[in-house]
Parts: sequence; structure tokens; C-alpha cells
Amino acid sequence: MTEQQVPHTTMRFQSFTDAMMQENNVLIGISELAKATGVTPAQLRYWLAQGYIQSAGEDKKNKFTFSTVFKVRSIKIFQSEGYTLAAAAKHAAQYSTLAHKIKQIISDRLISVNEDGSDVIIDFGPFDPNPDHHLIARVATDKTTFELN
Repeated sequence: MTEQQVPHTTMRFQSFTDAMMQENNVLIGISELAKATGVTPAQLRYWLAQGYIQSAGEDKKNKFTFSTVFKVRSIKIFQSEGYTLAAAAKHAAQYSTLAHKIKQIISDRLISVNEDGSDVIIDFGPFDPNPDHHLIARVATDKTTFELN
């Protein structure tokens, strides 16, 4: 195996996840945001003007991060459940905060991912109350379990 090849069954994720979690350097335009979310550009401009979403672009160019895609999709889901735009945006902001916390857990703690037959083994690093053991998630087809290793 050459130096550039990585075994299929093992991936080191610490630096990989850190790089992948940095989403602010990838921006999409309003047309792409509309296509990705099913919300018209006119609606997106209105939401932008009302402060429900924010542009990351400079020089008055509407550019959006991938977290905005999540937020717009969330607003759309809450609206389809009967929420007003303002209430849907509030709920979407709460879900966005939770999603960022999940991303933080992954970025802070994910050490490695391995395949074990049909299972995936995720190492979240040392278990804080007992740092001699690692917190391991075993993801099977039908369930996920945790163990200390």
C-alpha cells in the first residue's frame, strides 16, 4: 500500500472532520439555495430582508453557507406543519443551534471510524470519567450501541 492510500476499513477523522466542519468557506448563490431547498428566490429575498436568514456574501452579493441550507429547509418544514414564518424561523434557529452542538461533538471527540463486518465502529476517544477507556459506538444495521473499550 502506498503512502497516499488509506485502508478502506479505517479512517482517521480528527483532522478530516475539523476540515469538513469548516463550512464558511463554501458559499452558494441564491439560485443554488432555491434549488437546494425548494424555496423560491423571491421568498428567500423576503426572508433575507426580514432577517430570518443571513447572507455571508460581500459587496451586497447574496451568498449563503451550508448552514443556511439547513435553516431554510427547517423553516420550510415548520411552515408545512402550520407554523407562521416567524414561528418557523424561531424553531429553525433552535434546531440550527442543536445541529451546531452535534457538529461540535463530532469535531471535538471523533477519533476514528472502522468497519467491522457490516458494523461501523466509531471511537469518540477517552471516556471522561475513566480516561483509560474509550467511548465506542457500534452502528449496526438495526441499532446503535455504546461500549467502553
